[in-house]
Amino acid sequence: MKQKNTPLKKRECGPCKACCEVLKIDVPELKKKAHVLCRFHTGTGCGIYETRPPVCQHFLCGWRLFAELDDGWRPDLSGALIVRREAADVAKDYRDAPYGLSIGIIGGEETMTRPGFAEFVVGEIAKGIPVEIRSNSPGTLLNHHLVDIKAAARDMETTRASLARIFGMIRAARWKRGPLMLWHLYRLEVARQTALMEKRLSKNS
Repeated sequence: MKQKNTPLKKRECGPCKACCEVLKIDVPELKKKAHVLCRFHTGTGCGIYETRPPVCQHFLCGWRLFAELDDGWRPDLSGALIVRREAADVAKDYRDAPYGLSIGIIGGEETMTRPGFAEFVVGEIAKGIPVEIRSNSPGTLLNHHLVDIKAAARDMETTRASLARIFGMIRAARWKRGPLMLWHLYRLEVARQTALMEKRLSKNS
């Protein structure tokens, strides 16, 4: 069923509290750890909404910034909190890009394989935008995994499977601390380097 697509200027957070919980905030007016619900959240909304700090007033998630994302992309519904950032803050190699995206996966593997997720990621990477994913874990830059973006766009089924596999590795890194965490981070790096090597070989063939 096709989702409703509310115009950007009419989009409101509603019951979604993803940014109030997922994001780390470290400003003089408010300090909270990532993945800890803000102490001012009442369970039904912000208890200091009218006087909330500027960092909260000015924040807009990807669903409230990108008109092509329909209402199913609201973070509490999609399981994806998209944060638009300075490109260099996502990946220094992409500092000339107009912006970067950090996507917090809060809905598990289903988020990675939901309709439209792979298409959005591939579309942004095709435009030269750095896109990273996190899940209360170290992030990984998807540009370094989906290096043949034209092939990724042609075969979305394989792309979705690749995204699910990448998510599995960062999720494992999230739960496995110490040497085991390093092992899963190593697997991510091997996968990234393999993708880059395959891209180089295809260019030379």
